[in-house]
Amino acid sequence: MKKLFTLMLCFMLMILGTSSVFAAQKTYTVTTEFYVQRFGIQMDSDGTVGSRDKAYFTPCVYTSRLTNGVRDTSYTVVYKEGSVSSDDVIKDVLYKPNDQDIFDRIRSTYENKGYILSSSGNVVDWSKFTTENYEMRWYVLKLEDIWHVDGVVVEKETQEPVQIPSEDDPEYIPPDQVGQGNTSEDSDQDVTIEVYTSDFAYIYGYNDNIMGADGTLLRSEISAMIHRLVKQNNKLDGFVYDESAEPVFSDIAGQWYRSAMEYMNYKGAFTAQKGEAVGPDTEVTRGEAFKLVCIGLGFTDNTELSEDEYANIMYKAGYIQGDENGNLNVSKLITRAEFCTIYNKVIGRDDAKLVSADGKKITAETYGFTDLSEDAWYYETMLRATSAYDENGYVDIQLRGIRNNLDDYE
Repeated sequence: MKKLFTLMLCFMLMILGTSSVFAAQKTYTVTTEFYVQRFGIQMDSDGTVGSRDKAYFTPCVYTSRLTNGVRDTSYTVVYKEGSVSSDDVIKDVLYKPNDQDIFDRIRSTYENKGYILSSSGNVVDWSKFTTENYEMRWYVLKLEDIWHVDGVVVEKETQEPVQIPSEDDPEYIPPDQVGQGNTSEDSDQDVTIEVYTSDFAYIYGYNDNIMGADGTLLRSEISAMIHRLVKQNNKLDGFVYDESAEPVFSDIAGQWYRSAMEYMNYKGAFTAQKGEAVGPDTEVTRGEAFKLVCIGLGFTDNTELSEDEYANIMYKAGYIQGDENGNLNVSKLITRAEFCTIYNKVIGRDDAKLVSADGKKITAETYGFTDLSEDAWYYETMLRATSAYDENGYVDIQLRGIRNNLDDYE
């Protein structure tokens, strides 16, 4: 009997020992939640999203768990084209969401109080919100209050994000007023979003070392960038510059920006009369910048709209987006970085490569800029703006040095 008891005790100890080994080898998991940003990717360069208004994210659309143990709080994966994919962002998620399931959950939440706005500014029927036309791009995994993954809905054809406005949003525009993105609010004026391309660098900095991305833009500088673009694309709308004629305004004679200011006057962008001062050195607000872009690029011929209406045209076209509170801030002075963000979208350069054909990565050091920090939200924006591109979409460093003479100024 004593021997039997001893054998049973040994057997129990073996079982307990085996269980302890299994317990030691157990992989702990932690819950992670998935959210979709309704107005494109919203994060800082390091993946921070806490500063973004949570109202512009959907409610949680999926819950899963992370594998390989409890993560360190500093663990972050951020989507970066060419080095980190959407799949890389969620590779450590135990159960991965199906795109169509995410779309169905978004639709169930917003179908009765919102709509889908395509990258071209058109309202999309909910019936087309399927994996045949769209895909999810997961762009950040990190701990911020909770472990979460944030994503954005992307059009398969253009690889551009869509917007999902909701009637709960500030400055919500009902879908029937969007009018397929081709008419401005409170106006019967037709709006045509012209297509523009440019391979040249269009901004070079205050000097060879200082880009000044946070600096403000002048009326002459914005006019010049618009004039150069329409000239490159042969869309001057009948304007002919006559250097021998008397300058239209009293304060532009002999200046490098004279032809640009006269083009913008030809389009009706200025209120100054012939012979008066137009103020080329005036700092420009965001609202005036929207007006100059809309009129100068021919998005509308109506020169009597309010700055809010010009902003609305730009918003519907997908060229501008409100701040974290949905405000377009028309009265705020526009910075060089903000304008380049718009300009890059207009010429289709907002997602352009930052690598040369021979594989060289383009950085601030490539051009000698000392005031462009990689941590700044506009770092890649400004590099794209000051780069020239070859026919295959690669940065052409040599071409950048050719400052295409478009200002009619020697």
